[in-house]
Amino acid sequence: MYLIGIIEDDVLLRKTVEHYVSLQKDLSLVFSCNGIEKWISIREDAGIVPDCILLDIGLPGISGLDAISIISSYYPGVKILVVSGMKDPLVAWQAMMNGANGFLLKPFRLAELQSKLETLKSGGTVLEPETVTRLIQTARTKFNTDGGIERFQEFGLTQREIQVAELLLAGSSYKEISTILNVSYTTVNEHIKNIYKKVKVNSKMAFINRVSMKK
Repeated sequence: MYLIGIIEDDVLLRKTVEHYVSLQKDLSLVFSCNGIEKWISIREDAGIVPDCILLDIGLPGISGLDAISIISSYYPGVKILVVSGMKDPLVAWQAMMNGANGFLLKPFRLAELQSKLETLKSGGTVLEPETVTRLIQTARTKFNTDGGIERFQEFGLTQREIQVAELLLAGSSYKEISTILNVSYTTVNEHIKNIYKKVKVNSKMAFINRVSMKK
C-alpha cells in the first residue's frame, strides 16, 4: 500500500484527488489539508508517515517552496511531488533544488497522476521532458553561460552527454544534474568520465577551460 498525503488549497482539486485515491486498491490517504499550518497542527494526530505528499506551491501562509524542507525534516525519506500551475522554470528549479522529487503541472489527468506515483514508487524523479529543457535553460541563465551546443560538436558527445556537459559548465553539482535529468548519481559520474575522456581532460576545471575556449 502506497500512503498519500495531500496539501492543496484548491478545494475541488483536493476533493477530486481524495476521491481518486480512495478508489485505488494500492493507494491509501493519510491526510488531506489546505495549507502547511493546518498540516503542522494535524501531523502528529495522523500518526502514519506517508510515502508521498502532493504539495501545492501557491498556498496561503507558508508557501509550498518553503515547506519542502520543513516536510522533509519531519518525514525523512518522504517523496514530495510538487503540483503547480506555475510554468516559470525558476519555480521548478527552486522546487527541485529544495529537495522535491518531482514537478507536475496543473491541470493534469488523474491517469497521469497515477503514472507519476508509479515513477516515484520505483525511485524515479517526475519531470516532463519540456520541464527538463526549461531547467537546463534556467541553469544556463543562472550561471550566465550561453550553452551553445556548437562548442561540443568536435568532441563527438552524445545528446545526453551534451546535456550533462551543459549543466556541468553551468555550475550544477552532480546531485543537481542527477535530479534534473532523472538519472542516478552513478550514471552522472559515468557520463562525466566519458565526457572528460572525449574532451581529453581529467578535471572539471580543465574541462571548463577547454570548452570555454570554444565560445
